[in-house]
Amino acid sequence: MNDGSGDERFTAQADGSAARVGGAPLPAPGDGSVPLPAQGRSGGEPLTAQWAVLGKYPGQTMGYEVLGSSPPERRAGNFLWGAAAVGAPDDRDGRGALPWRVFLSGVEGETAACAVVETVWDGSRDGTGAPSYAWRLILLEWSSASAAGLTWTALNRAVAAVQWPTLTAQSHPATGAAVAIDVPRTAAAEPADTVDRLGFEWAAGVAALLLDGQQVAIVPPQGAGLPDTDERVRILDAVCSLLPYGCRVWLNAATWTGQSDHELMLVFTPAARGRQQEVCLDGGIPPQPQSPTACSYLVELLRLREKPKTTVELVAHLLGATTAIPFRERDEAVRVLKEMDLLDSEIEEIRQGRGQLRNVRRVLEMHSSTALGEHRLAVLVVFLARTASTTSPARQQATEILLRYWSPLTPRLLAEDILAVPASQTTFVHARQYLELLREVGAQQPGAFDELFVNLVGAPNQDPQWVAELIQMAERNFGPTTEAHRILIGSREVGLAWLGLLLGRKNPDLSALFRLVPTALRQGVGTVPGWLRFAAVLSDDLAPDDVAESDAAEFTELHSNAWRTALEAAGPSRRPALISLLWPSLREVARGQGWRELLDLLDRVAPPGQPSLAPSVAADADLLRAVAGYFSGSGLGLSMPRLSKFTDPEQLGDYASALVRRVDFDLGPIMAEALLGDAPDDNCWAVLTQLMQQRPSLESPVRDGLAQRLSVDYSRWLQLRLPDDLVNALSHRGNLGWLHSVVGLRNIIRDGGSTERVAQVVANACPSLSFSRQMAGEIIAWLGEQQPAVAYELARALDERLRGLGRKLHAAIRLDERAGALRETLMRFLESEEDCLRGYRAELSGLPQVTVRQPWSSSPPLGSHGGSGSGSYGSSGSSGHGSSGSGYYGNDASQHGRSAPDAPPYSPPQQLGPTSSSQPEYDTPSTYNPWQEYGGDPSTDILWTAPGGPPPGHDPPTQEQPQPGDQRPAEKKKWGGLPGLPWRAKRES
Repeated sequence: MNDGSGDERFTAQADGSAARVGGAPLPAPGDGSVPLPAQGRSGGEPLTAQWAVLGKYPGQTMGYEVLGSSPPERRAGNFLWGAAAVGAPDDRDGRGALPWRVFLSGVEGETAACAVVETVWDGSRDGTGAPSYAWRLILLEWSSASAAGLTWTALNRAVAAVQWPTLTAQSHPATGAAVAIDVPRTAAAEPADTVDRLGFEWAAGVAALLLDGQQVAIVPPQGAGLPDTDERVRILDAVCSLLPYGCRVWLNAATWTGQSDHELMLVFTPAARGRQQEVCLDGGIPPQPQSPTACSYLVELLRLREKPKTTVELVAHLLGATTAIPFRERDEAVRVLKEMDLLDSEIEEIRQGRGQLRNVRRVLEMHSSTALGEHRLAVLVVFLARTASTTSPARQQATEILLRYWSPLTPRLLAEDILAVPASQTTFVHARQYLELLREVGAQQPGAFDELFVNLVGAPNQDPQWVAELIQMAERNFGPTTEAHRILIGSREVGLAWLGLLLGRKNPDLSALFRLVPTALRQGVGTVPGWLRFAAVLSDDLAPDDVAESDAAEFTELHSNAWRTALEAAGPSRRPALISLLWPSLREVARGQGWRELLDLLDRVAPPGQPSLAPSVAADADLLRAVAGYFSGSGLGLSMPRLSKFTDPEQLGDYASALVRRVDFDLGPIMAEALLGDAPDDNCWAVLTQLMQQRPSLESPVRDGLAQRLSVDYSRWLQLRLPDDLVNALSHRGNLGWLHSVVGLRNIIRDGGSTERVAQVVANACPSLSFSRQMAGEIIAWLGEQQPAVAYELARALDERLRGLGRKLHAAIRLDERAGALRETLMRFLESEEDCLRGYRAELSGLPQVTVRQPWSSSPPLGSHGGSGSGSYGSSGSSGHGSSGSGYYGNDASQHGRSAPDAPPYSPPQQLGPTSSSQPEYDTPSTYNPWQEYGGDPSTDILWTAPGGPPPGHDPPTQEQPQPGDQRPAEKKKWGGLPGLPWRAKRES
């Protein structure tokens, strides 16, 4: 039966003894000649092909075997068995009708070939009655097939013309010589026409799936049949014609596979199985490939088709690429495809990051720089430069290509590549790489490095920070350049950015900055940027007086540690002067976290007591210390250590003038506190006085500071000569009402005023018979330096001016804890005076004579503000008890719990006795009660002769006789005459 394919079918003899193909007799064994049918020749160059047949002899029950082949039999058998994997048909009808054709490029264990195996059945059956199929092989070696550009369509036609030999069981296995087939080269138009009929995108998509390594199953549309076998071969061949011919070294296909499992890549089948990708023969878009290679190939196919390139041109180009492309090297397929449009495709590949050095070399070989044009040349040059800047093995090759095809435009094109996009870390890296590359090839291309560098740093509108970093990198890696200096001096933005980078290093090395200074100064100081003028001070090229604070600020504002770098970098003779220049920056440091480091550095740069230290520098350093102490809360601000070393009024004036320049809304109070300090200082007060004269706004913080100090420790602070207007202003504060009178008292005492003048001031200050604590302290301090009689004189003078004020003074002395020594001294003095009075009284009254104490002998007065009960009195007590008229020593008895406070204990003198050995007779109190002079009340007080008064915690006894065991003399009467001053106690009510 003829299946319409033009093939002869097997015919079986009735006796089953022989089979033949086309009627040609099988040569005798060993003959080896199989004549080619005349109709198989077409005038082309004949190709030698191997042949083989796999099948069964009719009636045979054994399995399939190779019935005959041309040598080598093993190779032909391997290909036959490889094709037999597609299986056999289930029936003779329908879509799977025979013949089937399988196109193979190779099988396991064999080298590449171009082979076709067709499956046929002539109706014979084996010994079991099952159909007996035959598989017939035609095989050409890859070298001869690829050289001839043999397509599957051409091979299909050649196989149809072959007359197969007759095979018999008696000659098994049959052998014969290879056959010669005439296969003309397929014209590209034929498969191209099929591609266009199928749809270019469909065919290109299927081809990309094959390049992706996927199995593709072509299925018929729903309800439609498949074309005949020859058309299927044309479809298979057309799809593969969109891949380079060299890919057929691993491609294979089949016109039908039925339901069997196999490894064929492109087949017609009823439905996809397993991992197969199903594509329908209706022109729908196939699935997308997965690998980057296959995706790139598909994109390039479609791009070329739209250029426009005709399908015929594409197919012709690809069929001409007959060099084998193994599957593992299928990236080569992309390159082969792009060769059709090499220049444009390689430019595009480079832009996509997939450029190939060999393609670039080939493009440069084919086109001169002029023919390429700047745009395309720039893409190629940048690609070569970036590849040459890597560490890959291609680095050397790229450098060689760049030098071989060097263009004078290269430096400019590389710079334009950098400057074409906004400055970034990536462009910086590329710029550094380009500079390193051109430095490397400098021997072959002198001047290229400098041209590139100038173009990079001199470009207008480039980011100053980026340029500064590039200059710094270039100077560090390649050395200083004149062009870099020109940019740094001429562009303020770039210069400041560069300096900021320099200062930002951990341990800045300013040698690069100092190298820049002479070049800048040669242009004239007036044209030099401020930061560079300040740098000239650090390098000793300019004097500090030649620059301004603004120049220093321009330098230091670039980095938080610039102030430290400047102080450490300057020469020792210049460093102190820098403190004033750096004042704005140092003030901010003093307010922040770096204050400790600042003060340590100031103590090294401008140590207190340094003979050469200028007053203005000392003032700035001290004020910075004060600021640091204030904002850190450390208390360091309450001193101006450098001021204390100046004694000359002119120096103090310079110090004050420097501080005047620094007074502002927030530093005024800090300055006032620092100059007031912890203790009065004449230098500080002199400076502070000048400051208040020039900056009246300081008066308020000075008053506040003095008020606080006077309230806590007034005595020391009144050592200062306070101006009258300041005293008057302070006296109006609620807790300093005493100040005016106390200052007046001090002034009189300091000027050596008389007791009468002192009494007048005191009386004026105490109109309500009460002493402020401060006034009492001043009187006590003064009396401690006088003879005891002065106290008596003062008390009498006070009483003359204000009756009772003298007694109140003594009460104040008794109660003041600071007056212990004075109180004892006055007590002894008064006791002595009392004895004298008693003696006088005895003489006048004729009473018995008694032994009296020794008269008071004048002793040196207690030292001024020294010893117990005297000294600095401002440190005791609260500041809340100093208001005039209601002080701690006033008449308010509720503060003390009784009408008149007790006198503190003291050690009275030994009891006086009579001149005889008999017990003395005591005087009656009817004529004298010493307590009345000190405010005692005879109706409530009792007198005791006990040396120390009643025992603590005991009420005074009232009986006339002494207690048992008591050695004290019994009281004769309630107001008995007593030797010495009695101890006073309250009578039981």
